Amino acid sequence: MTHIAEDARAFFQPLVDLPASTVVGFEALARFADGTPPPERLAQAEAAGVRDELEMALIELAVRTSVTLPEDAFVTLNASSSTMLAEGLDAILAGTTRAWGLELYEGSAVEESRAVRERISSLGAFLLIDDAGAGLADEKRIVDLRPDIVKIDRLLFWAALEDATERERVASLSRAASSVGARVLVEGIETAKQVDAARELGAVLGQGYFLGRPTPPEDIPAVLAELQRTIGIDTPGL
Repeated sequence: MTHIAEDARAFFQPLVDLPASTVVGFEALARFADGTPPPERLAQAEAAGVRDELEMALIELAVRTSVTLPEDAFVTLNASSSTMLAEGLDAILAGTTRAWGLELYEGSAVEESRAVRERISSLGAFLLIDDAGAGLADEKRIVDLRPDIVKIDRLLFWAALEDATERERVASLSRAASSVGARVLVEGIETAKQVDAARELGAVLGQGYFLGRPTPPEDIPAVLAELQRTIGIDTPGL
């Protein structure tokens, strides 16, 4: 299965607990040797009828290479609903003690997404809704799916920095998340001021270049040490 992703590497981007100023997790992101953007490679795989196989291989790669990360940190993985429901995912995640989060692509149908929610629970993992505030990822979807983490779309976050209507949109999504016990994660944090803004908008978790870029696993210790030195972000277990 791994041959389909033989030119891929897993990079990891820190996820920060904003109130505590600590790194608590990482998002696994695929990078391909020829520079092809992941969405384009996935579209090519879908056209060839092997998208699920590629996604499964990328998940396997991320799980295998995550062993160098701090053991207390959770790791989130991106996949379509069909991959999350496929046989074999449990075998990939089995035998690891790390907490795993599965990010559901925004376009999945609600009925299929509910089946995914049950599947993720059976795996002992947790569910994330990606790009909240974009497309179908609205308040109703949050309430229907009851995710553990709601990721606010970075373009919406940036717009909310300048526009009161967009700030209310983020606040509404945050209220929906709070109503089902989900934590809010803001993507696209690029400055110290945006860290403060994310906190003011109700985010508990943050992600973005200011808090660490996607990085190969062997370079993560240096990135985490730099975060601690420059902006006081600690990493338990480092």
